[in-house]
Amino acid sequence: MTEKQKRKQAAAQAQRISKVKHDRKHILSQNSGFYLREAYRALRTNVNFALADKEGSKVIMVTSSLQGEGKSLTALNLSIALGQMDKKVLLVDCDLRRPRMARLLNITAPAGLSNLIMDFTLLDMAVVNSEDHGIDLILSGDIPPNPAELLASNRMQKLVELMRGRYDYIILDSPPVDLVVDAVALSSQCDGVLFVVRADQSERGAVIHGMEQLEYAGANILGFVFNGVTAETASGYGKYRFRKYARNNRGYNKFYRYGYRGYGYGNYSYRNAPNDIPREQPVSEKQR
Repeated sequence: MTEKQKRKQAAAQAQRISKVKHDRKHILSQNSGFYLREAYRALRTNVNFALADKEGSKVIMVTSSLQGEGKSLTALNLSIALGQMDKKVLLVDCDLRRPRMARLLNITAPAGLSNLIMDFTLLDMAVVNSEDHGIDLILSGDIPPNPAELLASNRMQKLVELMRGRYDYIILDSPPVDLVVDAVALSSQCDGVLFVVRADQSERGAVIHGMEQLEYAGANILGFVFNGVTAETASGYGKYRFRKYARNNRGYNKFYRYGYRGYGYGNYSYRNAPNDIPREQPVSEKQR
């Protein structure tokens, strides 16, 4: 490896570390800023209204058109907000190609979703409880050669049904819908889909294409989560706003808008047990 390649690799490593540390600061907690907490309370309320006619456990998929639009952090913070209502919440990292939850939360597990789909007896090993955030998680597991086939399989459907009997809410963090077919395959197993759009980044054509794929698959689209909103780009109450989901002849132009400046989807890949990010000791909400 040449010196130029080493410098390039070191720069990329530093960028990954910086990105993870930055995103961790925006994980929802009692110490989070007022606007962030209110934004996710509003999102939680609207999701509940949108699924008011659905009894029992609710399965919600969170996706986006492309990477870097904030879907993983949105899925995590929505899960935490639902858990704050004293509900049993399970967050599943269904991105079997570029998983993020393990690194974002700095946790590992001996088994994950890809392992669990193949062997249900690994359930107790796969479910990780996050006491700090009040939710349970299933990480992605080993990266398989056939992610789409696994997520669309009957065994995945049986696993979702099994989890419905244990949790009030199941949040599925899926890959970007325009890059791979995994999210489309998974959408049929969900009660609703939230589509994440990022201010000044998401491309209109990519969003429309992603929505068309989900509609073709028969997904129940609850609305758009518009993040990365600043005080300058938002109007109304504080740093977030929301509108109902709709479509006109020119495409999708109305969104649920929930924003907080500065978080997004990392532009890198990793496995359950990251080696290139310094591990941090878990801390309580009080210590934070």
